[in-house]
Amino acid sequence: MSVTINSYLTFKVGEETFGVNVAKVMEIREYQQPQSLPQSLPFVAGVIAYNEEVIPLIDTGIKFGMKAITVNSATCMVVLQLVNDVLGKTYRVAILVDTVSDVLESDDASMKPITDDYRPDYIFSTYKQDDKFIYILNADRVFNQKEIIAILDSIKQL
Repeated sequence: MSVTINSYLTFKVGEETFGVNVAKVMEIREYQQPQSLPQSLPFVAGVIAYNEEVIPLIDTGIKFGMKAITVNSATCMVVLQLVNDVLGKTYRVAILVDTVSDVLESDDASMKPITDDYRPDYIFSTYKQDDKFIYILNADRVFNQKEIIAILDSIKQL
């Protein structure tokens, strides 16, 4: 019987640590001031240039119902490639995080689920490291369909 080891990029938002599968991570960048995006969702901090496209910069603090990210020298942008199967869309976003921490490697048996009644749909499971939990994200579910459509439509208008 083989054990699958998954790798997760961990990052801090406020006092909490989150992890996202490294297969979703395109790039980690230093913070750059985004261009504003009029009439966007509250958690969209603006847009940035990424390769040959314009992508939204998401304030993860606001998106996760926490305090907005306060930009400092440790603040990073993590570019993710996400998929929405229902819409048949692959899209990229940059997420604003307080700091990038480490890469965590774990097998599925070490991950502990949270009862569905007590978690947002985009938290896949938890991992306990020392005395703290790391929330493992299902990155493709962070945004619902309405949010994806609103974000992509607002960028098309640029």
